[in-house]
Amino acid sequence: MKAAAIVALIVVSLLLIVAVAVLIARARQPLRAACGACGRAMMPDWTKCLFCGWEPVRPVPRLEFMVGPLAGQTVPLRDEVTTIGSVAGNTVVLSDPAVSRKHIGIRRVGERYELADLGSTNGVYVNGHRMAKKLLDPGDIMRVGNTEIVFRVE
Repeated sequence: MKAAAIVALIVVSLLLIVAVAVLIARARQPLRAACGACGRAMMPDWTKCLFCGWEPVRPVPRLEFMVGPLAGQTVPLRDEVTTIGSVAGNTVVLSDPAVSRKHIGIRRVGERYELADLGSTNGVYVNGHRMAKKLLDPGDIMRVGNTEIVFRVE
């Protein structure tokens, strides 16, 4: 009787180990979203459904002007490059004596956006630190002259 109990205990232990291994393997698989058109599973890195071509609506990154001459306004980042400066020819023109003619540029790098100082006199500050270049994160606060801008993605 003791041998049968030991064998039963070993079998139950092995089944428990297999069940835990299966649960761990499932937990490591990336979550799949469903296609909004055909309902089939989509992998997280897919930019569109490979079955029907449906593309989810992605939020448009934007600049929200908090302080300065454009306070309260929003500029969507739809172009490959967005420039901010004090003269015509920039995407955004700021009437601010502390802003250089071509002050900063923001360019799309894959799915992200990179800010670059274009040789301005007063520099650009991101979250309080002077920077020549920075990959922007949602919520970053940029200071260009006397203007404060928040980078938003949601």
